[in-house]
Amino acid sequence: MTNLTKFKIIGSIFLFLFIVLTCVVEDRLVVSSLGQVKDYCYEIEVVAKKNGGIVNGEVASLVENLDYDWGKDEKKLCLLVNHKSIEQLKVEIIRLKTYIDEAEETEFFTSLEIIKSYTETFQHFMGAGFHNIL
Repeated sequence: MTNLTKFKIIGSIFLFLFIVLTCVVEDRLVVSSLGQVKDYCYEIEVVAKKNGGIVNGEVASLVENLDYDWGKDEKKLCLLVNHKSIEQLKVEIIRLKTYIDEAEETEFFTSLEIIKSYTETFQHFMGAGFHNIL
């Protein structure tokens, strides 16, 4: 076995390991980011129902925190996936703020359900799968 053949084999192994590592990091980033959004949604629901409505400081604060955290995560995810694919989540978060200002509870909870649905859908098409590695 020549040195060139050994180099090709070792290079191929390192390339394969790099691709696997990249896919795992991408998957963990997607799962943690979207999981955090889903957790915020459930927490907002609980707080809104506990306080008897959406027009209170605690719900508004949670929505602001959701917006801020998603903004940070969205910038990271834009490096991995097409931005057009995930921008709808930001649109729904902005709608949440509008519905709080207008005291539109039905639309607020509908938008919250849409966000939860998006997080589940996005996890399926953004997460890394073994077919991506091969």
